[in-house]
Amino acid sequence: MKRIYTEKDCLWQQLADSQRPIFLYGTGNGADKILDICLKNEIPIEGVFASDGFVRSRTFRDMPVQSLGDIEAKYGADFTVLLAFGTTLSSVWEGIQKIGGRHTLRIPEVPLFGGALFDFVYYKEHLTQLEEAYQLMSDMYSRELFEDMISFRLTGNPVFLGKTESVQDSLAFLLNHKKIHTILDCGAYTGDSAKIFVDILHPQKIFAVEPDPKTYQKLCRYADAENRCTIVPVHGAVGKRDGMTDFITAGSRASGGGGNVGGRAKRRVKAQEISCRTIDTLLKEKDGIDLIKLDVEGEEAHVLAGATNTIGMYRPALAVSLYHRTEDLFALPIALQKLYSSGAKFYLRRPPCVPAWDLTLYVIPE
Repeated sequence: MKRIYTEKDCLWQQLADSQRPIFLYGTGNGADKILDICLKNEIPIEGVFASDGFVRSRTFRDMPVQSLGDIEAKYGADFTVLLAFGTTLSSVWEGIQKIGGRHTLRIPEVPLFGGALFDFVYYKEHLTQLEEAYQLMSDMYSRELFEDMISFRLTGNPVFLGKTESVQDSLAFLLNHKKIHTILDCGAYTGDSAKIFVDILHPQKIFAVEPDPKTYQKLCRYADAENRCTIVPVHGAVGKRDGMTDFITAGSRASGGGGNVGGRAKRRVKAQEISCRTIDTLLKEKDGIDLIKLDVEGEEAHVLAGATNTIGMYRPALAVSLYHRTEDLFALPIALQKLYSSGAKFYLRRPPCVPAWDLTLYVIPE
């Protein structure tokens, strides 16, 4: 890797050394995580603000939720803003960038569903593995994006979020030479990714796996309406072994299972047990698979461990999320390189969103 960082580059160290007031922008789960880290590191938070339509008369962690205008009236421009929520909406991001034009804007990267904080100590301890994963990337775009993700996690600087392209463009470019007849979509949600696959890759069949009961019903409605491709909804989870697994039901992207249950304890969610199968079991009597997509809320490593026979037999292309757990950025590429051994290209891509979510590793067998 070309970039080398020191402790002074780390966002958390910069915040600890800062003499300027620090304000959180947002009051959700992300703000809770950021505030907990700041308290642990004795980083003082001056207050919290929300967008004008969400201010109201309320508090967050015993701090009154203010408007940005109120804070600017008191402090002027001399304060730091820590963004504490995510968005895929360009209009929301434009508003955030305007705030960044008036104040110092940083976007702390906190683990979504597991792993240690990616601070300077973590960076140093895993530098060898990061370099190994970096060397696996097959094009300059992927290597530059990989370095941007390290830079963003360390510094929180939004300047490193600019390298993006749509999922449609990524699929069209990376898989344009592949015949994709059958797809396994793990974490199918309501069918949003399946629809993109149909639009761009024109498969004949998609097995769409979704564990959340409410979301599964929406997936079934999409499957019934889709007449360009056979969509086979599968209700349940995929994992490392067959059996039952704990699952948090939220009817949204807050749902999740396995080791992620505890991370959702503060949300209005319902816990239950659901059926879990490995990919090897799920596809045991199928004719083959050309592409597997994994976006399973931090369970990607476990799911891959239950797919070794399938990968060895069919060598499908993969689209694997790398952003749920801190170690996924390097651990999953290294693990997949061992599964494919040789003859596969590794590409990193990310669609427009804030923070660095939806980071995806595409493995394309030659």
